[in-house]
Amino acid sequence: MILKSIKLENIRSYLNQQIDFPTGSVLLSGDIGCGKSTILLSIEFALFGVKRKELSGTALLRHGKKQGSVELKFGIGKKEIIVKRVLKRSKDDVKQEAGYVVIDGVKKSGTHIELRTDILNILGYPKDLVTKSKDLVYRYTVYTPQEDMKQIVYEDKDLRLDTLRKVFNIDKYKKIRENSQIFTRELKERRKNFEGRIMDLDDKKKSLVDRNNEIINIDKDLIEIMPKVDDIKKVVKNMKEQISKKEKDINEYNKTKKEIELEELKLKNNLEKRKQNNNEIIKLSKEIEVVKKQLANVDITNVEAFLKDIKDKEIQLNFFRKTILEINKKLAEFETKKKHSDETKAKVERIDECPLCLQNVTSEHKLAINRKEDDVIKELNEHIIQHREQEVQNKAKILSIEKEINDMRKKQMEIKAIIVKKEALVEKEKRKELLEREQEKNKQEIGKINMKKIELNKKLEGIGKVDTEYKKLRTELENKVEEYRKIELKKRELEVKKEEISKLLKALDEEIKSKEEIKVRLSKIIQYINWLEDHFVKLMGTIEKHVMLQVYREFNDLFKQWFSMLIADETLNVRLDDEFTPLVEQNGYENSIMNLSGGERTSVALAYRLALNRVINDVIGNIKTKDIIILDEPTDGFSSEQLDKVRDVLEEINVKQVILVSHESKIESFVDNVIRISKREHVSEVS
Repeated sequence: MILKSIKLENIRSYLNQQIDFPTGSVLLSGDIGCGKSTILLSIEFALFGVKRKELSGTALLRHGKKQGSVELKFGIGKKEIIVKRVLKRSKDDVKQEAGYVVIDGVKKSGTHIELRTDILNILGYPKDLVTKSKDLVYRYTVYTPQEDMKQIVYEDKDLRLDTLRKVFNIDKYKKIRENSQIFTRELKERRKNFEGRIMDLDDKKKSLVDRNNEIINIDKDLIEIMPKVDDIKKVVKNMKEQISKKEKDINEYNKTKKEIELEELKLKNNLEKRKQNNNEIIKLSKEIEVVKKQLANVDITNVEAFLKDIKDKEIQLNFFRKTILEINKKLAEFETKKKHSDETKAKVERIDECPLCLQNVTSEHKLAINRKEDDVIKELNEHIIQHREQEVQNKAKILSIEKEINDMRKKQMEIKAIIVKKEALVEKEKRKELLEREQEKNKQEIGKINMKKIELNKKLEGIGKVDTEYKKLRTELENKVEEYRKIELKKRELEVKKEEISKLLKALDEEIKSKEEIKVRLSKIIQYINWLEDHFVKLMGTIEKHVMLQVYREFNDLFKQWFSMLIADETLNVRLDDEFTPLVEQNGYENSIMNLSGGERTSVALAYRLALNRVINDVIGNIKTKDIIILDEPTDGFSSEQLDKVRDVLEEINVKQVILVSHESKIESFVDNVIRISKREHVSEVS
């Protein structure tokens, strides 16, 4: 892979900038904080997208901007590839939007995950890295932030070994061992399960033999019982034929019995009816006699004239009531006029001046008015007295008439009661006459019923023996049928039992076959467990150690080689232990890396980084990033003499494109190209 250019839009301190990368050695030069590392991070973002913990969208997108993007152009062999990724600020976070990859002019859009998969395929990185969050191969062959390289040198040995296994793509042997252990545990669980399932295999086989013996015994019992069943069936058939012949006589017998029962019921009903009618006739006779005695001396003639008198009295009563109403009306009128005169007299006494003509009212005038009103009042009082007397007279007449009407009403009620009794008497006499005629008919009907009963009883006596014979034959048939039912039931029980045992035999046979198959599978599982535990896991460990040993030898030699190029001190040597931990020897004594100077520690980390780069490229043959290496501040803490060693390192690296990030101006004389970066008013620019 050779980088050609990168376009940054609203990425950290960059607004809109394109940086072109030539081949050979390229220095990104500028003061600390001017934006050099941003270019390296943007290259990594364009290839692999954001990483929540290491390279977040929030850390990349320029503050105050809603959207930003990175477009990277690079070549692999003869292919030209362009990849673009976009960041967009949402309410709570910065998210990756869809981007695209262009390969030789053919554009393919996709999500950030799809772009990552495409890039990993283009770079030839192992497929199992597609789902991993860290791009370890890229980090340790192309671009490693200086702090990350120091971290792998100083971190815990177990973490370092796991990291190196992943980088060298040999962590698969550890995974194989772990998966083998998981698989072995699963096989042991299956073995335990299978052993439990075949534990009763011998008991099942014995049960199969016992059930077969039961079937043999049931077959013997069925052979014995079958002739008895056939004999009883023949007897029952014969008896049914005899019964069938007597069915007609029996039907006639039953028909006659029903007719007799019907006639007896008719007779009973007629006798009951005759008795009821007789009781009712006696009762009616007594009631008629009583009513006749009550009406013997009663005269109800001239009823209509009597009713007319009542009506006339009611007309008179209404007349006098209307008269009183008229009198009361007149009295109210007289009282009102009298009150008006009294008010006029009182009013005249109070006024001294006429309200209309405004003249003085004299005593003579007041006296004249009072005399006039007194005459009116006197006349009204005479009328009131006269009408009061008329009112009293009319009320007395009303009371008298009301009394007469009440007396007449009582007599009217008595007349009505007598009329009702007479009407009831007529009805009772008619009912009695009807019942007497019905009794005569009933008597004749009873005679006919008795005659028919005599005839039916004679007929019944003639077929009585048939009924006895039929009952006897029927009883014998029922006994035989019961006997047949019992023996048939016993036969059916034997057949059902045989059927159930047969089903059980089939199930047992299938279960035994299944358990035999499980037994065979159990044997294979035991063989697998033994092979995995005794051979396969040990083999994977041996292979891993062999591969790691090959890696270790090359890694250790390269590590010592690079360090000796950077540090020209024969008393200071480095090497790797078996766990790839850097060890330092000074004057023949082991020393801690932490006791070295800053430049010496940087030399250890850079040597480790360069050795790791070469080993990874040798171990993973298909990756397409062998032609480029990016060194981020590789000379931190270097003296002027050590900086001179960087020239030798650049020549020894021998790759097509080397990109260095440094603020050391001396390195400019070592490289083929210099890209200068400056920052003004929080905006980075390239010159």
